[in-house]
This record gives sequence, structure tokens and C-alpha cells, in this order.
Amino acid sequence: MGRAPCCSKVGLNRGVWTPLEDRILTDYIKIHGEGRWRNLPKEAGLKRCGKSCRLRWINYLRPDIKRGNISPEEEDIILKLHRLLGNRSSSSLFLFLENALPYCTKHPCNVVVLLK
Repeated sequence: MGRAPCCSKVGLNRGVWTPLEDRILTDYIKIHGEGRWRNLPKEAGLKRCGKSCRLRWINYLRPDIKRGNISPEEEDIILKLHRLLGNRSSSSLFLFLENALPYCTKHPCNVVVLLK
């Protein structure tokens, strides 16, 4: 058995989000808060999948997302913790790097290597 599909995928917008869709999603979350992602598109009037709305909010629209390059202090913390904890515990770096993008906290050592 398994979970029912989140949406029928028929008539949904795919691809690039428009500024209007971003504003609708942001306004809806400001009023109702995060969560209930499966119901959000229908309630907000978006023709998107709930997963797409959740990922758009988490990765791009949240007001507390830190954008830009990793600071030298953050890079030092990443490298020190990687030496101390190794690859398997690198996900705990999230505790030390608040409001970083999920990719940066999931794969911080790859990000540091790419930056160098």
C-alpha cells in the first residue's frame, strides 16, 4: 500500500516559478504559517504540487536564508568539525551554521572544496 499521490499532476505548472506565484506562496505562509504542504497549493490557489511549494519556500523564499558566500570563520568551523567528526557527522554542522542553505549544511565539505 503506501501513501496516496499528493496531486494528480494534471494541469500543474512546471518549471520556473513566476514572481506572482512567489508572492502568493509568501503571503499565504505569512498568514497561515508553514506546514500542511499537501493542502497548501489548493488553499493558496497555486497550480503547483505541495512538494514544489515546500522546496521553493525552504530553499529560496524564507526570509531568514543566508545568501552569499561562506565567511572565512564559517569555513574554518566546517573544516575543524570535519577533521574532528568526519564525513558521517558532517550533518551536525547545521547546529553551528544557522540559516545556511540546506545544500551547504548537507554537503558542507563539498561546498568548501568548491569555493577553494
